[in-house]
Amino acid sequence: MIILLIPFNRKIRDGFIGRLKTRKKLADFKNNTSFSEIYWFHVSSHGEFQQIQSIIEEIKRDKNRGVIVSFFSPSGFNNVHNENIDCKIYLPFDDLLSVYRSLKIVQPSKLIFASYDVWPNIVFICQLLNIKTMLISLRIHSNSFKLSLMGRSLYKSTYQSINQIFTVSTKDLSNLRKIINDKKFVAMGNPRFDVANNKSQGVDIKLSYDERIQKKLFLFASLWPEDHSILFPKIFDLLKDDESSKIVLVPHELSDSITNYYVDQIEKNNLSYKIIDAYMDLRNIEQNIIIVNTVGILYKLYWQAYIAYVGGGFSKNGIHNIMEPAVAGNPVIFGPNHSNSNFLEARQLLNKSAAFEVSSSEELMHRFNRLLDRNFYLSASDASKSVIDNNLGSTKKLISKILDE
Repeated sequence: MIILLIPFNRKIRDGFIGRLKTRKKLADFKNNTSFSEIYWFHVSSHGEFQQIQSIIEEIKRDKNRGVIVSFFSPSGFNNVHNENIDCKIYLPFDDLLSVYRSLKIVQPSKLIFASYDVWPNIVFICQLLNIKTMLISLRIHSNSFKLSLMGRSLYKSTYQSINQIFTVSTKDLSNLRKIINDKKFVAMGNPRFDVANNKSQGVDIKLSYDERIQKKLFLFASLWPEDHSILFPKIFDLLKDDESSKIVLVPHELSDSITNYYVDQIEKNNLSYKIIDAYMDLRNIEQNIIIVNTVGILYKLYWQAYIAYVGGGFSKNGIHNIMEPAVAGNPVIFGPNHSNSNFLEARQLLNKSAAFEVSSSEELMHRFNRLLDRNFYLSASDASKSVIDNNLGSTKKLISKILDE
């Protein structure tokens, strides 16, 4: 059935063509390198890659170790560019012969699945070839299909066959044990906290809380069209009582139509704006509203922001990365849909009053106005940082398990 869709669906076509090249890429990698150890990581897509980013960085501190990363999704394969990956491939076709031939070529020391994208045929062939397997950063929500009668029967044998499983939280571990109760499974935390924290080390403009309070910058990040009806025109009220304040708009996807929409909203309210396509100190911009028309700088801009609104919470996709603003000490505001992969950190930030969920324009403005109080703002900012600090260290613990023979 999927083969019939190849001419009509670009993602399916790209994935199919990519899988045709997998064995050759593995053979070339094996023939042209001499690593003493090879670690094969599998992730579904770009988001799951963040679960292993800090881990492969640590592994590659020893240049005798090779790293293979396989992707299921073209969006992951095409958008992840990382110097610590020695061989980037699509996951082999999901039949026993293709999997056997691929694994036989490289015979990795270990094969590590990230998060949820576990393939039974790969687990089975790894057992056959005596390749150890691990599943890291596993999350199992309480309403997960895996906990249903059918789900438990489907996943039990696969999870039972994996050598080691490490969940993100103790709650995930408790849910895993409803499927298979094994003491070798342990909660190890979320390495994405380490990734966000490490990424922030290279930011060169980091404003203090006092500087942010003095010239407030309200950052609206990763905005989807579904966010627009909540934001506009109410957010412009934030500029009424303070001429030094600024609003920054960062769309989820860049397009002329989105930029034109923002410009239209701004001009209707007789406000000035500037479109930027490079990272800079936003305090030096004269206009009150800034439209960001480039990618790759958002995590840096959080360090100049007073408050961050993170989009996606009014769409079916859910909120975007909220760790990056939390690392920068931003109080974070988002919409009601945070049941995606960012659920756990959203819940932690909400519980510590470092983040605030809104479901309407009125709630949004209430939260912003509440955070104009200096003491309340500082309390939320400190709480944001503490959530991050309390979750660091997962990478180090997982590395010790991965490298443990």
